[in-house]
Amino acid sequence: MRTKLFYVGLASLLLLLHSGFGQKPDKTILKAVQPGYFLFPIMPGEANSLSGGLGDLRPNHFHAGIDIRTAQREGLDVYAAADGYVSRIAVFTGGYGNVIFIKHPNGLTTVYGHLKTLSDTLGQYLRAEQYKKQTFEIDLRPAPNQFPVKKGQIIALSGNTGGSGGPHLHFEIRDEKNNLLNPLLFGFQEIEDNVPPYFERIALQPLTPASRVNGQAGRLALTPVRRPNGDYVLTQPISASGLIGLEVLAHDRTSGSPFRNGLTCIEIQLDDQEMFAYNMNNFPNEETRLINLHMNYAVEQLTGQRFHRCYIADGNTLNSYRYDQRQGKLPLFDGKPHEVRITLYDCFQHTTNLRFTVLPEAENALPGKLTPSKLPTAIFSSVEENTLIIRARNFPTTVPPTARLFASGASKDLPVDYVRGNEAYYVVDLQKYLPDSVQVGKTVLPLNFKKRILPGKSAFYRDSSVTVAFAPESLYDTLHLSVSTLGNQLTINQRTIALKDNIEVDFVPADPVEDPRKTQMYLINGGRRYYVGGFWKNNHFLFRSRQLGTFQLLADPNPPTVKFLRKDHTALVATVKDDLSGLDTVRAMVNGEWILMQYDYKRALVWSDKLDPAKPFEGSVVLEAKDRAGNVTTVTAQLPPAPRPMTVDSAAVGGDEN
Repeated sequence: MRTKLFYVGLASLLLLLHSGFGQKPDKTILKAVQPGYFLFPIMPGEANSLSGGLGDLRPNHFHAGIDIRTAQREGLDVYAAADGYVSRIAVFTGGYGNVIFIKHPNGLTTVYGHLKTLSDTLGQYLRAEQYKKQTFEIDLRPAPNQFPVKKGQIIALSGNTGGSGGPHLHFEIRDEKNNLLNPLLFGFQEIEDNVPPYFERIALQPLTPASRVNGQAGRLALTPVRRPNGDYVLTQPISASGLIGLEVLAHDRTSGSPFRNGLTCIEIQLDDQEMFAYNMNNFPNEETRLINLHMNYAVEQLTGQRFHRCYIADGNTLNSYRYDQRQGKLPLFDGKPHEVRITLYDCFQHTTNLRFTVLPEAENALPGKLTPSKLPTAIFSSVEENTLIIRARNFPTTVPPTARLFASGASKDLPVDYVRGNEAYYVVDLQKYLPDSVQVGKTVLPLNFKKRILPGKSAFYRDSSVTVAFAPESLYDTLHLSVSTLGNQLTINQRTIALKDNIEVDFVPADPVEDPRKTQMYLINGGRRYYVGGFWKNNHFLFRSRQLGTFQLLADPNPPTVKFLRKDHTALVATVKDDLSGLDTVRAMVNGEWILMQYDYKRALVWSDKLDPAKPFEGSVVLEAKDRAGNVTTVTAQLPPAPRPMTVDSAAVGGDEN
């Protein structure tokens, strides 16, 4: 690799400035590289390990920092990493949960997330502001130097708030341009890593309709095998032709941790020439959603596996790559064998290699024969890149018939391309032909393609039941728009296509809706229903979505369930759950006064947080929960007056005489 990563502070940060990888940090970052400038924020000086690293592939975002383990418990002291002042305090139901931002004199900012509680001064300020605004979620920006902190000062206790999957501290370092920097470049001796990265799978993706891998137009995934020397190999032959994209599913670990972390760098060589390199030591926070182009989004949606694409997908503007004129796509056009080498790097410069040979595809291969069947012909379709792949099975003869494509009343015959697993495959270039249906034998499959929608331009599609509007920023790449409706259900392409931003939809359902006030739009995914929302206007339902897939109007007539677990002079604790649309607000009043209720959605639990801990709860208690469909549940209680401390008359018991 021409540009290496060095685990020494100054060299690493100079590398970030000059390597050509990533968003270049401001030069003030160089002020931060003196050894020991930053204190490790959890158990400083003691060995620790990580459950997450910078750039880990997460749903819709790159992980923004490191996750420091806290021995599977909450309540560990969290220390300010350096002198500075608190620039932001926030509380989120998901995401960071309770979080503190500290601005430092060198221009950098450190971030501490998933906190249980804040230190006395910060906690009192936060609670007072929550009571002032009568809200649980809040985002505060204290004045500079309103809350100065010293290096090593305890600012909070670690926790499990927000979107945390278990107790830990989320820790970030950002520069003045809000670029996220890898904290491991700052030389924390508490983290040791003697474990090299490792492969799980790789995949080869044909990138044009004419490209093939092992004779097929579809993606091929393979499992590398580790040899005793630590290198990996493939144990089955691979042939390919055309323009091919390489994908990698691989991870890293730190010593003493079972958790999978992301990779710092991936390098791809073809015949000893670098074709592509990826470096995740810094990235702009505002571009984190580009992860959906960096990884294979379709595979992630279908299987949960997050493969790194080792080529530049259309629309990907993330500046974390180095690549050749073909943007990392492998040009296998010459009919010769080619040697591929994949090298994985972690932040501590451990490397792992996989080498394999790609053989040329056999020329003029015949489609193959089928085993005859008496069953009705079945047809299936999928889209990969700009290629429509149609597969059909169950034919009465050994020779598969020609498929017939239909578009706007015209038709086009399509010969079989190849036969695999007793199925006939037909390949269509969607950039040239956009069919609305296909017929194989006597069976017809609706494809519902309507039109091509280009990125960077406003566009819309309209028919009698639906209008879909696209803003210039809605798409990453050309969308071959497919729309179909059935009753109160609407399908717009598949959930396997990532959107850059929202689309706007106007839907006229075919079936009557019993109670429009309680009926909202939901995204249906694998049997699960996700609230989308929207509103009614003249029997039309209007909504916005940042995802494609199948949408359905569903009624939510059931209010949330609320159950007190504790209600006394000291505290209110309750479980609050909703079965469909999800909670919108939870509001508690004691004798007409608003009470802050902390909320942990993972446990469906709310509990009181008094403004004045010494003031007892007494009198009427009202706890109200409203879901996003407008259903409300209210539970009440009456607390007796709290016992008052007994006063003693000193004269009555013989006080001191003057």
